[in-house]
This record gives sequence, C-alpha cells and structure tokens, in this order.
Amino acid sequence: MDKLQNKLLKVPYVHCVFTLPHQLNGLAKSNPSLIYSMILKASWMTVQQVMKRINAKAGMSLVLHTFGSDLKYHIHVHALVTFGGLDQNGKWVFPLDKYKIARYREMCSGFKRAFLELLKKEYESGHINYHETFEQVEKDVKRLRWIVHSTHPTIDPQLITNYLGRYINRIAVSKQRIKLLQDSKEVILLYNDYKNQQKDQPPPKAIRHLDPLVAIDQILTHVLPRHFQKSRHVGLHKASNKLKQKASEALLNNVKIIRTVFQIITHLLGMEKMKCIKCNSELFDVTKIYACKEYAQQFINKVNKSPPIRKEILPDDCGVL
Repeated sequence: MDKLQNKLLKVPYVHCVFTLPHQLNGLAKSNPSLIYSMILKASWMTVQQVMKRINAKAGMSLVLHTFGSDLKYHIHVHALVTFGGLDQNGKWVFPLDKYKIARYREMCSGFKRAFLELLKKEYESGHINYHETFEQVEKDVKRLRWIVHSTHPTIDPQLITNYLGRYINRIAVSKQRIKLLQDSKEVILLYNDYKNQQKDQPPPKAIRHLDPLVAIDQILTHVLPRHFQKSRHVGLHKASNKLKQKASEALLNNVKIIRTVFQIITHLLGMEKMKCIKCNSELFDVTKIYACKEYAQQFINKVNKSPPIRKEILPDDCGVL
C-alpha cells in the first residue's frame, strides 16, 4: 500500500475499467501473454490520446483481471488515472470537462481503435497463433461497442489507495466462496449477481453449481503466464519519468512514515531533540558518504571460500575401467 501511495499524486483521480469483448476470449486463451499485454497497452494509449487535447502527461496505475465474480473468463483492466496531467513546464492541467476525462463514446472507440492497431501489428509480425485471420477477428468485433467504464474524479487519497489495493493481489476465488459437496459430488460457488443489482444497492448473492472438473478447469484458466506482470505503472507513475521532477512539492505525495513514527514516539516519551554533545546545537550538517568498492573488496578477498564439492571415489576393485 505504501509503494502504491508513493506512486500517486495529490490530485483528483478517476477509476476506469477497460473490458475486452467476449468474442476475443478464444484468441486470448491461445495467446494469453500477448493479448494481456495488449489490453494494458491499449488502455494507456487511450488515455494518452485523450491527454493530447490538453498537451499534458497523465499518470496511470493498471491491474489486469481475467475473471468475474462467477469465475467466468472476463478480461478487463482496473486503472487509476489522474484527472488531468502535467505540461512541459510542470504545471497541472485539468481536462475540459469537470466530471470526466473524456466522453463515454470517445473512450470506447479510442480503446477499440488502439487495441485493433496493436493486434494488427502482431498478426503482421507473425506472433499470433490462431485459426482465424486478422480480418475475420476484426469483423466480429469492429461493430461492437467496447465498454470503458469511468467514475467521477475524487481527491481522497485514502479512498483511492484502498480501492485499488483490493485489486492488486486479488485472486480469482477465495476459500470462503467455493465448497465441494460430498453428497452430490458438485462444487458450489457463491458470487455477486451484478445483473440483478438495484441502483445504489449492493449486488445480491447467487450460487453457481459446477462439476468438479469444470471448476478446476475454470480456476486454472485464470493462472497468468509465467513472469507476467499484471500490475503496471505508466506515465507520471512510472519510476523513470523525469517530467514528475518538474512538479511542485504541493502535487507530490511523499510518504514519510519513518519520520512521522519517530515524531510520535519522541512526543509520547517526552524525549528531547537530538543535540550536539559539545555545543548543544540542534543544527546538523548532512554529508553523504559514498560506498568505497576498493575498501570492501580487500576484505571480501580474504574470506575463506566454501569447501569443494565431495566427489564419490570408486574403489579400485569395482570393475570400472
């Protein structure tokens, strides 16, 4: 949570959900690593295109999910997007609309266009392993509206970090929601029924009955490819972004937990501030002491090495030449 909070700025944020059409589920199962990376890249490209209108650089934190509450294959990305961005002078620029970064249809069409552009490049490069051509895949989804849900901006940092923090390490299903019935030899799954949810009300609970083998197959479907990074920080949230250095201190969200803890302990224990032993001054000069590799190396070389690996010695009369 602290690492995530360090990424965020003291600016309003919006929560966006980029959803891939179910018609592309077969393509995603055949090329999981490529398709998962493409939906993350396409989400960022959509926001970048919107921010070009105000000539600003936004920040974005993304988390990939391949599952819904009922364990069905549902590829989508949860993203926290800054409400605006920094220009080249380090000044914060807000979107033209007061309640959203772009219109709903503009976000949906921009996301579809960005993903299909990436998909076409991968097809032309020969990286896609699928029985349908790009033209056939494009024909199935081009007339569809790709869903991009976006909320109103909020500036509450605690609400933001708590919301996205639940999604970063979330698994497909917890032990409390799934159970094997020994009598009927079936698996029951407790899930949120969003289709029957009433406005301003929590979603009702529903039960899904599954064959044990089907349940195992659906759980394994949501295992991500090896070494795949499902949460990413781009734009101003990227560690190597230099534009963030031009921002004023009022926009930065530096978490100084250690200093705060020491201040609380010092106050509770009634301890005095640190003073110089000789002059009792509270002012100190901070000097950086850099590591000396040569100094450390002269001790490392003298350290005794580990004993050699013992090899099995065969007796002379074992019959081996």
